[in-house]
This record gives sequence, C-alpha cells and structure tokens, in this order.
Amino acid sequence: MIKILIFTIIFCSNVFASDLVNFTFLGTGTPRPDINKLGPSILVTYKNEEILLDIGRGTTLRLAQVGNNFTNINNIYISHMHFDHLVGLPDFWLTSNLWQKKTNTNIYGPKGIREFCNNIMKSYKEDLDYRYSKKELSQINCRNFENDNLLSEKFIKVQSFKNSHGHIEKSYGLTITVNEKTIVYSGDTSYSDNVINSCKQCDILIHEVISVSNILYKSNKKLRDVVDTHTSVKQLVKVLNSTNPKLTILNHALLFDITEEQVLREIQEDYSGDVVFAYDLLSVDVGKEINIFNLNK
Repeated sequence: MIKILIFTIIFCSNVFASDLVNFTFLGTGTPRPDINKLGPSILVTYKNEEILLDIGRGTTLRLAQVGNNFTNINNIYISHMHFDHLVGLPDFWLTSNLWQKKTNTNIYGPKGIREFCNNIMKSYKEDLDYRYSKKELSQINCRNFENDNLLSEKFIKVQSFKNSHGHIEKSYGLTITVNEKTIVYSGDTSYSDNVINSCKQCDILIHEVISVSNILYKSNKKLRDVVDTHTSVKQLVKVLNSTNPKLTILNHALLFDITEEQVLREIQEDYSGDVVFAYDLLSVDVGKEINIFNLNK
C-alpha cells in the first residue's frame, strides 16, 4: 500500500523509525542548473547507516538543509563518470573535514574513479596542508565496481549492474537491498534488460526518463543524439510492464518542451501502476507500507 502525504516534514535525528528504510532525494536535476532541482543524489538511511547514490551539484547544501552532518555517511556510490553525478564529491569531502568527520569515506564507482579521487586530493593539497595535519584528515578511499560489484555493509547491501547509457561503456545501475526490501536505481540509461532483470519483484524502481517535443526533436540533431542515450516514455512503459514495481519514481527527468503531466498521461495510457516524479527533498519511507512525503514542487 502506498500513502502520499502532502506536507513538509521536519528533518531531525530521530525522524527515521528503526524498521523503515528511508530514501531522501537530495537532488533530482540534470546538468542544467536549476535552483529547485540540484544535482542527482539520493540519501539512503536504515538504522544508523547512511549511504549516498551519486553526489551531484549542491549535495552538501541539501544535506545541511535536512540536518545531516555527514557523520554516518561512509559509503558513496557513483553510477557513472559524467560530471553531474560526481561534481559534489570534493565539496562533500572537504566540508566533512571542516565538520571533523572521524571516519574515512569509501567511494565506489566505475573504472576511472580512483584517478578522479587522486586528482581531487592533488587539486586541494594547498588547502589541506594549511588546515590539517595528516592525523586530523579523514580520507576518501576509491574503489572500482569492476573489482567488486557486490558491496555489502552491515545493513545496506548494494550491487552494481551494467546499464546502457549510449557511448558510456562504464555506466551502472544499482540494486539496494535492506530489511528485505529491494530498490533499483537505474542510473542514466536507455532501455536496459539489466534494469528489468534487477527489478523483478522489486519494491521501488527509481528510473530516469527523457521526453522531447516533436518540433524540437526534428530541428535539433544534438538533442536527438541525447535522446538515444536515455529512456523514452515508450521504452519506460515497456520496462514498467516487465517489472511491475510497487512504486516507480521518475528521477533525472530530461524534459524538453514537455511537461511532467504530459509524461504521466502517456505512461498511464499503457501502464496502471503507481508512478510519481521525484522532487528535491522528496522523502520515501519503505516498510510494510510505502509512505511518500513532500510530493510537491
């Protein structure tokens, strides 16, 4: 059963009940700057364990907004190396040290993530040398999905799988399993059999979508190329009818001269399940029921 609660919740340290898995959408945007839709990032919380799925533009601002001081965020998963999904990492790491984070942070991602992390440390060396001794500085430890695609923590288990993001060979979706609940995060992808296989009987599917008006599609070749690397509404409906999740949340929506209402109407023509668009600070509790908070713009 899904309940949609349309009001603003007050974030505090005890907001999460012990048996609930919570997903808070810190950012739901795209590479286009939008103050209301910051870069892609989802905070997953269960008991006292917290992880991030991607870490886009403004993630630290949203974490501060919900009263999170990074203390329990020790694992971050990067779906692919496009800048909008990881540009927030330096800010998170540097700010966490200002807030005296005691534990190191593990960064899991595709091949190239280690070099990216090494370059972050080199880029900010002067600042780090000024502020900290080596003993005071928490580190970022970066690991490749290719070496270990089953990433198990105490409560939250994350498994990566290859998706189909066009020319990006090293692009992944993520399956999150916690408290007997399964949530699939598609990452950026076009139609992908691996997303479908990962979401058989899943509780929640968090999936991207793209939609472009006919006029723009015909007149803009670059936009046509972009469409080929993402999931159209028709492709999404095919995915949904093959998986039938209890709830689908549309995230990282690339809409060009098309409204969310138009997308939902098109989906509802051929799919009867529950589908909502994600917004920044949308919060979802998953337990015996699925409760949605902050479903407003």
